[in-house]
Amino acid sequence: MFKLFGRQTHADDPTRRRSPARKLAGGAAASDDVPTAPKGHDIAEMRVVGQTIMATLTVTELADDMGASRLADLLEDLASCGARHLVLDIQNVQFMNSACLGCLVETLNKIAVNGGKIALVNPAQSVQSLFRLTRLDRVFLIHHDVMTALDAVEGRPRD
Repeated sequence: MFKLFGRQTHADDPTRRRSPARKLAGGAAASDDVPTAPKGHDIAEMRVVGQTIMATLTVTELADDMGASRLADLLEDLASCGARHLVLDIQNVQFMNSACLGCLVETLNKIAVNGGKIALVNPAQSVQSLFRLTRLDRVFLIHHDVMTALDAVEGRPRD
């Protein structure tokens, strides 16, 4: 253990206080432990930052039934893994259909029950137009860089 600015900062400190467990989307209980990124998805690369999971979609098109199904599976796993917020970097996605929008809205509704948010990052012009056309740009946080999106979902002010 060591002290940084007068406080202990060791994760295994037995005097560290934890808040009581809270219910997550899907009915699972979680403490303040760091969530674990789900494994086995071929359409995204994922990493955990605090209580947020960041996923960078690696596919260019989410248009057919398989695209919507794969996105739904990914979002279900992300919503149930213990993360409070999701940041989805969709810079590689050039086309997305309405079924995918439905998956995003469904996931947002699941995590919003516990105060969670979804931020979308770097949408292509065609995808951004789709969000404007459907007015979902008023529902989802849409940002041009990952750090701004992280700050937005976690409620941190930007300098």
